[in-house]
Amino acid sequence: MSATDSFRLASRPEDRAGALLTVDLAALAENWRILKARVAPACDMGAVVKADAYGLGLAPVARTLKDAGCTTFYVAHLDEGLALRPIVGPHVRVVVMHGPNPGTERDFAAQRLVPVLSTPAQIKAWRNFAQANDVLMESLIQVDTGMNRLGLTAAEFAALMNDPDGFAGLTPLALMTHLVWAEAPTEAINRQQRERFVSLLSTFRLKFGDAKGSIANSSGIFLGPGFHADFARPGAALYGVNPTPGQPNPMIPVVRLQAKILQVRRVDAASPVGYGATFLAPDGAKLATVSMGYADGLMRSWSGRGHAHMDDIRVAVAGRVSMDMTTFDVTNVPDSSLGPGAMIDIIGTRQSVDDLAREAGTVGYEVLTALGPRYHRRYLPAPAPPPQKMRS
Repeated sequence: MSATDSFRLASRPEDRAGALLTVDLAALAENWRILKARVAPACDMGAVVKADAYGLGLAPVARTLKDAGCTTFYVAHLDEGLALRPIVGPHVRVVVMHGPNPGTERDFAAQRLVPVLSTPAQIKAWRNFAQANDVLMESLIQVDTGMNRLGLTAAEFAALMNDPDGFAGLTPLALMTHLVWAEAPTEAINRQQRERFVSLLSTFRLKFGDAKGSIANSSGIFLGPGFHADFARPGAALYGVNPTPGQPNPMIPVVRLQAKILQVRRVDAASPVGYGATFLAPDGAKLATVSMGYADGLMRSWSGRGHAHMDDIRVAVAGRVSMDMTTFDVTNVPDSSLGPGAMIDIIGTRQSVDDLAREAGTVGYEVLTALGPRYHRRYLPAPAPPPQKMRS
């Protein structure tokens, strides 16, 4: 029995939390529709929901995307697939991009999780399992076209194609690869990867005539029709991260992050702020310390270079981000805005996920996936899905 089981709490979770994370599910659904509209109707617009849906909550995000029309979801690990299956039901395709670790093939089959097979060893193990257990299940084969990360090398792919038993017992749904630099549309490596992939897919179809292709991530969708293929796999763009850096963001913001002010103080004489005395507050400065730090996912690299907002007023980080607290210079904020219940906007309409990432020297992906469990999460609902038509 926990300490709270013996009495009823008098406070609400949002009152106890140090920060509030608001997720706009309607914006999330609309972002999926925006991406869907950019590709041909036959292209399956999926959704990457790995890492707890990029830190925003697997269950509410997956349900919202399913209601919007998404029928293919991508995760990284088997455990993520196992968690997702009961959320989306038995008839939605769930793809596990890291594929099966040795000995986990039976769990994939039991939950109808589609493995991505990236090495000869994975392919052999899955082939042996499928043949020994009479399993007829879809899989994806991943090929490396230039990233040198996951996927069959050109030599491995050729060897398997030339081996009559190389893919025996498999039911490949698609050939898949991953773009190195889709965020930079003018880079030649994108065209080179596409050409290599098209060649490999043509060869693959000599053995598996119905095999599809999958190449586009979020930014890859914006490279044009030549990159869309049959399965698109957007992730960060769904959650509001700009898939076209340097250009206006075509996506709708999904996240708002607000930190509660613990204390406001006025500095009587010039003195340092925080660990390491890296910031010297001038005489008369006003400082606000919020209940949020790197244990909550706020990057320590944001120290001394980041800023947030109170209404339209920009407030700079004063000193270092610590584990549970961050201090801001709120000298220009009226005292009337700093009373009980006041909060500072870390991410919002005036500062996007990408803006914060830029100041912290990272990318929006890391900002989102670092969002900690101590926030109170509030979900703004998406519109209800249209009613199903009755069959006559």
